Amino acid sequence: MASVLLATKIVNWEATVVEYSEPLTRPLPTGRRDGRVGFLLVGHGTRRTTGQEQVRQLYRQFATLLAPNPSELAFLELAEPDIPTAVARLAGQGVSDLVTVPALLFSAGHAQCDIPTEVETAARRWNLSVLAQSDPLESCEPLIRLSALRFRETVCSGPNDFAASEVQQPCSVSCLGRHCPQVGLAIIGRGSRSASATGEMLRFAELRRQHTPVAWQQTGFIYGQQPGVEQVLEELARTRLPLAVVQPHLLFEGQLIDSLRAQVSDLQSRNPAQKWMITETLGTDASLAQTLVSLAKQAYQGETPNLTSGSLYRS
Repeated sequence: MASVLLATKIVNWEATVVEYSEPLTRPLPTGRRDGRVGFLLVGHGTRRTTGQEQVRQLYRQFATLLAPNPSELAFLELAEPDIPTAVARLAGQGVSDLVTVPALLFSAGHAQCDIPTEVETAARRWNLSVLAQSDPLESCEPLIRLSALRFRETVCSGPNDFAASEVQQPCSVSCLGRHCPQVGLAIIGRGSRSASATGEMLRFAELRRQHTPVAWQQTGFIYGQQPGVEQVLEELARTRLPLAVVQPHLLFEGQLIDSLRAQVSDLQSRNPAQKWMITETLGTDASLAQTLVSLAKQAYQGETPNLTSGSLYRS
């Protein structure tokens, strides 16, 4: 088994990183030296500079955790560097083997086809071997907790009111039920033609509700699935609950969140008896980088991801 670079665990949203002296290598066929492994973090891409910077900040955290192993950032579309450019940079660092790490929420067309196809094409040009591609984030426990935190930052008095040990607790424990019974929550996903991705989104929403037990919750989709976002937001308005919260289940800033913010503003003007709020995107967070590193490590070692609470990172 190849040497292991690092072991990481989450303790109150902080990472303890143990580094070993040797970078990751992998035995190669006869006649070739052990290969140097590089990691390619791939984001979807957006024209919004704020969204691009969020991805770049996430990559900087990711690269720091993986050092001294080489890593590069690529965007699938709409931003630079693209996948061929990033793969060429890894080849220039002496990498012979790649692990692709998609920064994606669900396994649909981009994760299953677009990214692996582009990476394989670029890798062949430089005579690199693609060892593995890690799984998307889906319904892993750290993502659920991060989503709950974004909700609490918007709905509750603010993240600074919570001690570090309380961040991982359900809202009902830390705020004693002051807010959630007044809240109607619409969790809005991008949407996909993939039935499995849609099912995973619905599963995520149900798991999230365990952390934020609101009075009413519904999941809606911007594209490809029903109920659509407009239908869900109108249903939220009809609940007449004092707090109407819209939470985009999106990783980074982009045109979709801009559209949702405009819809929430319009609904506020039409429903003045309710207070309408929209949370931030999941965005850049240390726990997100740590989770991607864990997925990358597990893909490299050929392990099945185990991202439940208490067993997130194995040494």
